[in-house]
Amino acid sequence: MGFFNLSFFKTPSHRVFNYTPRYYDERKERIAEIYKKYGKNPDGTPIDPSQEATERQGAISTKKYVPGESIRGAFRKGMEQHRRQAENKKVKKIITLITFVALLVAVYYIAIGVGQLFK
Repeated sequence: MGFFNLSFFKTPSHRVFNYTPRYYDERKERIAEIYKKYGKNPDGTPIDPSQEATERQGAISTKKYVPGESIRGAFRKGMEQHRRQAENKKVKKIITLITFVALLVAVYYIAIGVGQLFK
């Protein structure tokens, strides 16, 4: 069935992810690994164990990990946020309605004024 590949649109070609780092120095990375292996900084000072732990985590976290903490209360928080958004929508609707009525009144008075000019 490959002979009858008819379509109205051109099918895209296969895309390949070709990542080449822009700023990568292999020698510098190797030297940093050697220094880390022997527990020293490039200036000769010993590596602080707490600094090494934060480098592995990627960010400093002073809070103790509690399993499920991010889940507890998430439904309630979501419902409160939804309720606030619904209230904001009501306020926006009221403001839009008032603006529309004011615009209609302005158009009415302008029409009356233009009508007075042509009498």
